[in-house]
Amino acid sequence: MRFKNKKLLLGLVALLALCLSACSQKSTKFGDNLPSAKTILTKAQKANYNSMHATWYEKSNGKTLQKAAVQYTSKPTIVYANVSATSNHYKMWVEGENSYIQMKGDHWFKTTAKAGTYSSFIQSLNGNLLIPFIPLHKQFKVKRNGNNYALIYKGNNKKVWNAIVSDAAVTTLIGIDIDDVKPINTEIQVDVDKNYNVNDVKIASSYKDDGQKKTLTMNVDQIDQIKKLSIPSTVKKNSVDLGKIDKK
Repeated sequence: MRFKNKKLLLGLVALLALCLSACSQKSTKFGDNLPSAKTILTKAQKANYNSMHATWYEKSNGKTLQKAAVQYTSKPTIVYANVSATSNHYKMWVEGENSYIQMKGDHWFKTTAKAGTYSSFIQSLNGNLLIPFIPLHKQFKVKRNGNNYALIYKGNNKKVWNAIVSDAAVTTLIGIDIDDVKPINTEIQVDVDKNYNVNDVKIASSYKDDGQKKTLTMNVDQIDQIKKLSIPSTVKKNSVDLGKIDKK
C-alpha cells in the first residue's frame, strides 16, 4: 500500500514504535515482579494448614520397595497413615494421645503415645517442611504459573539432598540409610498462590543404594481440602487396649 501523506506515515510508525516499547516495558516489569525464592520459602513455611494429604514411594527397577500415604487434619488433630514395605504393612490412626495400629491386617491395637512422639512429623508436614530449603534458596528458580508461582530446583547439589533426608516429613515413614546412599539427581517443585500459601509440593530424588539405583518421590497435596477426618467407630470399638493388658 502506498501512502501519499508522509506525515501520516511517520505518525503511524511513531505510534507503532511507542506501542511496542510500552508492551516491552510491561512484559519486563511483569517478569521483574517475581518474588525471590527466599521470600517464597520464608513466607510459605510460616503458614499453618488445617488439612493435607501426602504420599511417599521408594522404587527400584520399576518395583515399589516402600510406600506410604498420610491424611492429616488439625482441628481436631487426627492423622491416618497407611505404610507398606517389603516385609511389613501397617495402618495407623493418631488422635490426641491415642494411637490405633494394625499390623499386616491383624487386630487393631490401641496405645497411648507419649507427648511429642508424632509432633516433629506433624510439624514438618504443617509448615516446617520447607525450612531446610531456606538456606539453599539460591539453588531454586521462580516461575510464574498463571497468577501463582512455582519454585523449582533441578540438580544434584549434595546440600539439597541432605536437606531432604534430614526432614522428618520426608523420612519418618520411609526409612533411608543415608550413610550408604549416593545421590544422583533431585527435582523439587513447590507451587504457591499469590499470598504464598502452598498448593502442593513435589520431591523426586534418584540415588544409588548398595549398587542399585532407586528413586524416592514425595507429594503433598489436598492442602486445606480435607473437610473432616475421623477414626472409624469399628476401629475404636474392636481395638485391643495394650495399656489395660499391661496393668493386669
